[in-house]
Amino acid sequence: MILDGIYKASRDIYVNRDPQSYALDMAAIGRERSIIVARTLLHLAICINSLPPEFDQSRLANMWSLDATMQNYVTTVTTLITSSDELMLTLHGLETLLLLALYHMNSANLRHSWIIIRRGLSLAHLMGFHRIITQPDLSPPIPAVSNAKMIWRSFVDLDRYLGLHLRLPFAADDYPLPTDADAHLAHKSRINGISKQIADLDRDISPQAYASALALDEKLESIMKEMPKDFWEVPNIPSTARSPESFAALERLMVQMWHFEMKVFIHLPYLLRAPKDSRYEYSKVTALQASRNMLMRWFALRNASITQACCRFAEIGVFIAAVTLTLDIVIELGTKEKSEVQKTKGTDFAMICRLIGEMEKLAKASPREKIAARSAVVLKKILCSLDPTRQPAAKARLTIPFFGTIELEFKKLPVRPNFDIESETAKKMNATATGQHLPVFSFVSNALWPPMDEGHDCDLDWDIVLFDGLEDKDTEGNWVF
Repeated sequence: MILDGIYKASRDIYVNRDPQSYALDMAAIGRERSIIVARTLLHLAICINSLPPEFDQSRLANMWSLDATMQNYVTTVTTLITSSDELMLTLHGLETLLLLALYHMNSANLRHSWIIIRRGLSLAHLMGFHRIITQPDLSPPIPAVSNAKMIWRSFVDLDRYLGLHLRLPFAADDYPLPTDADAHLAHKSRINGISKQIADLDRDISPQAYASALALDEKLESIMKEMPKDFWEVPNIPSTARSPESFAALERLMVQMWHFEMKVFIHLPYLLRAPKDSRYEYSKVTALQASRNMLMRWFALRNASITQACCRFAEIGVFIAAVTLTLDIVIELGTKEKSEVQKTKGTDFAMICRLIGEMEKLAKASPREKIAARSAVVLKKILCSLDPTRQPAAKARLTIPFFGTIELEFKKLPVRPNFDIESETAKKMNATATGQHLPVFSFVSNALWPPMDEGHDCDLDWDIVLFDGLEDKDTEGNWVF
């Protein structure tokens, strides 16, 4: 059901030709072309990857290992099918690439997913999808044209989502929507329309640029007010729901979370500067409230117990929201008395503890819950800075996905450390302060954190921004370009 919004399969591959049964006729699929078989295998891999931890594996008697089967499906399709540009230069080929990108995103491999999305967009450009999307819908609609438009919108949406998280450029312009589009699709299109401006904010964090951030916040607020109030209610999704109405509620919830994450993107750099400059207090309040809204909706998703695919998609944003709330508590304890912070931040702390508990429970129940497992580890490490009995003798240095590297010390504000030219890592790379063979730690400059205090003799602008879906292979940055 979740994948209905990605592509429309032929009725012939369903049992009794009934798509609402969600049951595939494997005999019919076996008679199809290789690209249809490949697309189906990826569909099944995503479904296996999205099974809840409590799923009874004995129900699938023909699979000795869910993880091995899933990996086998993906490896086979990647080796034999998606490696061919000729096979991918078809409508079904692009659907296959889209499913492969979704699989990698749900498996916490964001950069791999981004590469596949970029390839899909390039092929779609060659097939003229960027022109097809601008044409008005026909009456009656032509299925192939409608599917092409759906695929193009999905590619563009994922490109915006991954581009913002990875701080990488976008590959396509905004797309038009029909006037009768569903409310959640219309709202997603509007907020994606300002995503490039939001991405550009991160390149210039200054008092002068703050006016642009506030203007974008106002624009996002006006877009929000265009939707009816009931659109923003947290929907109640029954754990037994298997209906188009349930799917629409899930879609609406995901768009809500994407909206609030946009809020966090706008205000997060200024939230980190608020302790030293009161003009950014509005950004602090706004970013924290948006983060709370995201966590509340994630709890609603998890309570439904049928939304694993959506949860994985949302957990990246939830991780950013949770780190934002956690860092705020660390900052507050570094500037205020503990009793005062307990009164003002007790609810946030309880919410974060509940989040960590649920993520750890998921991680123990299933090895497929990679994002939840790594999120819980990072959040617990940050919270350790609040406990003096668990503090190391020196400062604790953490490399946090999306946020970069920070130093945490009890009762002090978190800071971004400068790159140490005398460190073992620097010596291995033959780095010098003169600029010869300096390491590059990010694809673009990142000014998320406030500048260091005066008195530091090293003024190198660096940051480690390795956000491979919380799967950082090299947290020391032992690589150069």
